[in-house]
Amino acid sequence: MERTIMLLEERVSFLSLERKAALHAFETALDLNAFTVSLTGLDSLQEVLRETASKLRSMERFGSLAFFLAGEEDGTLYPAFADPQGEEQTLERELLPLIEDRTVAWTLRRKKPILVSRPGGQGKLFLHSLSSPSKVLGLFLAVIEKKNEDEDYEPSFPDFLSIVLATAAGLADNLLLRARIDELNMSLQEKVYHLEKSREELSIYRDNLEREVDIRTRELETANEDLRKEIEERRRMEAEVRYRAYHDALTGLANRDLFSARLQEALDRDEPVAVLFMDLDGFKGVNDTLGHDMGDRLLQKIARRLKLEVSDRDTVARMGGDEFTIVVPSPPSRKTVEDLAARILRRVSKKALLAGKEISVTASIGISLSPDNGSTVQDLMKHADVAMYTAKDMGKNRFAFRDSLA
Repeated sequence: MERTIMLLEERVSFLSLERKAALHAFETALDLNAFTVSLTGLDSLQEVLRETASKLRSMERFGSLAFFLAGEEDGTLYPAFADPQGEEQTLERELLPLIEDRTVAWTLRRKKPILVSRPGGQGKLFLHSLSSPSKVLGLFLAVIEKKNEDEDYEPSFPDFLSIVLATAAGLADNLLLRARIDELNMSLQEKVYHLEKSREELSIYRDNLEREVDIRTRELETANEDLRKEIEERRRMEAEVRYRAYHDALTGLANRDLFSARLQEALDRDEPVAVLFMDLDGFKGVNDTLGHDMGDRLLQKIARRLKLEVSDRDTVARMGGDEFTIVVPSPPSRKTVEDLAARILRRVSKKALLAGKEISVTASIGISLSPDNGSTVQDLMKHADVAMYTAKDMGKNRFAFRDSLA
């Protein structure tokens, strides 16, 4: 009896700790959402890195830390921000042996936290790639100072640290791209100025200096060609910024913002709309057993399959992870939506051959309809999400309408 009581007390204590950890994780996730919102108002790289450093310090007991950006020409890492100020040289010296032994190269490829011991055993170094969805921008390096002889200390919630760094890297990538556009604009203005100056000189010497006119004319043609190329480059880069803002970097599908805009447009036209919310069954197993690279390739394959089943008027979006949504404006009938969901289930469940391996997953789909299930983006998404989980509870690889649930 006494042993049973002891076991129960231990169980209660464990559940209390488990609950506390879950609450901490939930609070951290909410805090990350607020952090993402706070970054959107910043317009300089230094402000983004300073805010990110502050957030990382609030999450872990980091000592000196620094962000290093990779050069455009040769990829050499150079310090972009350090906290406290003046620690750049110290952290650069810490970084050199890690570059030589390929630890840094491994970190940049892995895109996950790496912990290494500091020389002399004075704490550990925390390394993490600074990567946007499209490219590796550089490296984050921080000192985890040794406290209370805690040799085996590792950061808690490392995935949240990765999310913070990925969010900061995405905004930093856009800021660097915009800086390049500004640089191109300045160059264009200078060339326009020199072009106008050349025209004035041509007018002055036109009557008497045929040779000068010939030389300047050739220069003018070259300047015009350069100007045309730079204008085209600016337009291309501006189009890329707009595309990135509304499309998922991995699959090329619409992202959450574009999905919400298309759904709102359909609702504003006061027409019936169907929303399909799809989640893959078994995707986590693919990631865990075959790796995230294979998981990403599978998501790209699923995205292509979804686009084959919808019409030009429909919008297919990736909401994140293995969640996809589809907006179907003005469906002819409920049966049309049922047939679309059934075709998608069959198409998704087909085996995919990736890197010589056959991979098979299924999907669960929840469907909401306007105006029966709501007349706002939020209501339709919420009801489609509820219906999707109902489909999972019913055995997965099926669809469920929200208005048919008890």
